[in-house]
Amino acid sequence: MPSAKQRKSLDKAVTAYQQNLETARGFLSARKISRELAQLWRLGVVVSPEVGHEPYVGRLCIPYVNKLGVVAVKFRCMADHDCKAENCPKYTQPAGQEVLLFNVLAVEDDADTIHICEGELDTMVLSSVLGEPAVGLPGASNWQPHYPFHFKGFDRVVVWADGDKAGKDMAGRVRKELNNAEVVPMPQGHDVNSVFVELGVEGIRKLAGVEDE
Repeated sequence: MPSAKQRKSLDKAVTAYQQNLETARGFLSARKISRELAQLWRLGVVVSPEVGHEPYVGRLCIPYVNKLGVVAVKFRCMADHDCKAENCPKYTQPAGQEVLLFNVLAVEDDADTIHICEGELDTMVLSSVLGEPAVGLPGASNWQPHYPFHFKGFDRVVVWADGDKAGKDMAGRVRKELNNAEVVPMPQGHDVNSVFVELGVEGIRKLAGVEDE
């Protein structure tokens, strides 16, 4: 965990990058992430980088926040290309940064149900659409041995599995370790955000088994 001085530096960087959010308008709009939602999660864009963040110019900054404040940052490519084909890391982070759950504060919510998905944007969408706590794994393979302890206080744990092998593997791993886990499989080739873009709020709520009044 970063020191108080490091957390202060991270918060300063995130605050500065938030001022450049307009730069990400096209990227966020294509994913139906509203400006209000982006501001709520303190998203920003690296334009004038803080020391050490020079490699991330032009990337979306996604802060990881816990009770101590900003404890980590991830940077997402916003270029309109196939990152794999271009040998471009879609997500990257400073060297040595710990692997953390995104939106870990959600595990302290007084709720019966919590949702687990892969990725930060998916977490934002689920939390907004369903109005229930949600956390994100930073990649399907990044389930950590201590994570089950975070979910002991919930009656239901809903795992949103991306529609690919990695998503299915993640769901299987979580179900193996949490006997109260339920799986919501995404259509082949889709994740939560792409379903939201294609089918809207109704599509997500239908997959969640929520019936509108």
